[in-house]
Amino acid sequence: MSTLEKVFVTGATGFLGSHLVERLTRDGAAVSVLVRGNPDRIVNELNRLCVVQGDLNHPFSISDASTVFHLAAVTHVGRALEDPRQTFETNTGGTITVLEAVRRSSSVERLVFVSTAHVYGTPRYVPIDEEHPLHAREPYAASKLAAETFVSAYSSAYGIPIAIARLFNTYGPRQNPDFVLPSIIKQALTQDTLTMGNLTPTRDFTFVDDVIEALLLLANAGDGIYNVASGVEVSVEELVTRVAEILGKHLTVSSQRAQRRSTGVEIERMWADIARIKALGWEPHVNLIEGLTKTIAWYRDHP
Repeated sequence: MSTLEKVFVTGATGFLGSHLVERLTRDGAAVSVLVRGNPDRIVNELNRLCVVQGDLNHPFSISDASTVFHLAAVTHVGRALEDPRQTFETNTGGTITVLEAVRRSSSVERLVFVSTAHVYGTPRYVPIDEEHPLHAREPYAASKLAAETFVSAYSSAYGIPIAIARLFNTYGPRQNPDFVLPSIIKQALTQDTLTMGNLTPTRDFTFVDDVIEALLLLANAGDGIYNVASGVEVSVEELVTRVAEILGKHLTVSSQRAQRRSTGVEIERMWADIARIKALGWEPHVNLIEGLTKTIAWYRDHP
């Protein structure tokens, strides 16, 4: 049996999770999802899913899934700064709940845990490889780093095969507009002057379809920790330029101090070394212009 024939997903109603569920159901997998609240992003898939009502604060059963994708989390740095306790309870405590469900299961063959490049903190060198020192600079990063530690500890103590995906910046249709790229796009579609924070930080953007391919590969062949990114460094200012070119309009930017992250939190450069996951046979196929064009088209159709 393929490890992706029977799958359990947390965070299925989120941006990345909804794309993962869409792909898994399209491939014919039997997918169970842990759902709390409004499943609007996966409403078209509901009749093909086994829905487990619950949340990460309470124990649940995985049934007969062979692969678990744990994506559920508080993912916005700003929200984590506003409520660090809830962030810890969801991201770290919730991960322990998932690990306990995996430990009780007799069917799970691998756990794929989605983490973040924020665990690296301010880079000592770039591009950042998986051996880079770890330094959480804010609550979101700290909660994910603690969760990674528990995932690794459970793997060692209970023999659970794991793959940890450290995502850099994923983007694409259905992403929350609070994140930088959809914020740029939504503003650019309706106005000529954008209100932004700091324009100089760089990020490593990967289109959501490529990230899904990486997660599926890790479910079948991953062992340990992998950066998932494009391997291309792009500044926020350059993103605005690329969006303007695609839309065929001139955009100006008002950089507002109130929207800038503090120097204690901001990471000026995020650029990944992706040699480890490329060695498994993965590489990104959607370049920035193609991905931006697809994403802009979605937001234009979903104002």
